[in-house]
Amino acid sequence: MKKSVIAIIFTLLILTSCSNSNNNQNSNNIQSDIDIPLTKNEKLYNYEVIYLMSDNGEYVSSALTYNTNNLGTIVYTESNQNSITFNVERIGELDEGNISAISYDNNTLEGNLPSISYPFNAKIDSKEIIFKSVKSPVTGARIIEYSYTNGSTNNDNIFEYKNSIFILNNKNNSEVIDKINLDINKEFDITDAASFNDLGSLLKKENVISNKMNAYYDEWVNSDYIANTSEDLSKYGINYLSEKFISINRFIYEYTGGAHGTYATVYSVYSLENGNKLKIEDLITDLKNTDLLNLIKDKLLKIEGRDERSYFDLNELSIENNNFYITSNGLVFTWGIYEIGPYAIGETKVLMSAEEIKPYLKDEYKTIFE
Repeated sequence: MKKSVIAIIFTLLILTSCSNSNNNQNSNNIQSDIDIPLTKNEKLYNYEVIYLMSDNGEYVSSALTYNTNNLGTIVYTESNQNSITFNVERIGELDEGNISAISYDNNTLEGNLPSISYPFNAKIDSKEIIFKSVKSPVTGARIIEYSYTNGSTNNDNIFEYKNSIFILNNKNNSEVIDKINLDINKEFDITDAASFNDLGSLLKKENVISNKMNAYYDEWVNSDYIANTSEDLSKYGINYLSEKFISINRFIYEYTGGAHGTYATVYSVYSLENGNKLKIEDLITDLKNTDLLNLIKDKLLKIEGRDERSYFDLNELSIENNNFYITSNGLVFTWGIYEIGPYAIGETKVLMSAEEIKPYLKDEYKTIFE
């Protein structure tokens, strides 16, 4: 049963992803509209991703689909980098253009349909904010998501797997954006960037997504189904977009039994001029600069509810190989679970404003936030 399902996964994924082309005005040119039945274990979604920013640097990254009950999410990030994820509960008719959404903590969001063609007039709780598109060679992206769920013979334990392809829109067939798309999706061993514009060519690939699932599924079966196993690689978003740079995030979660799962948010910053992925050492002149490290430590200690006891030894703090990202307001250093503190404190972020970080940037990157 498992092998017969897996054998058609990627074909179904690619063909079904075409079905939303009429609603997705910012996607690549995909003309097919094919309806393929799925097994009860499978789900397929094609999300349109849009990045919009307010005048003060707050932003939203929406991932929405219009032809299923799973409408998607809108992530709102404040200027201090605190984020709220809203689950969209309703999308009105496209000519009506309105949405409503709610967060896990019961924050509410209402507004017109997010679009790069006109402002997104949002009301978040009682706060009214106008978000607009930014000038960039990238208009947005698409997420093509596949999920598979199965239960043990007695249904006591569940296997759940999700994975996605994340594709920046490339209507102008830019070699730079092709290069970035290949790097983002390198785990699938896709070598022909034209595949992202002509998804039919990907049908010739040998089940690139299902192959990633096999090891997890086999481990679950061979363990006599003793663990709930979830592998979720589907949550992508955009943190920053400009004429010269893009910053994206990818949330990864895995649970294989025990007290809790493991998770991480991986950030990637790319140059839209040459397609190169930036490392922290590309930006900062001296990663061991004492003044910079002390400034970061001070910000860590000012996080609400934390003090020195919240962390491991901050005297050993390092920003080498840091998993950073950028926004219009500055550079954000991040640390995953167990990196600088116990699991309980979760992931940690410190925003260095553009003015604060500028003295430590190499000359060629002093205007990166403009």
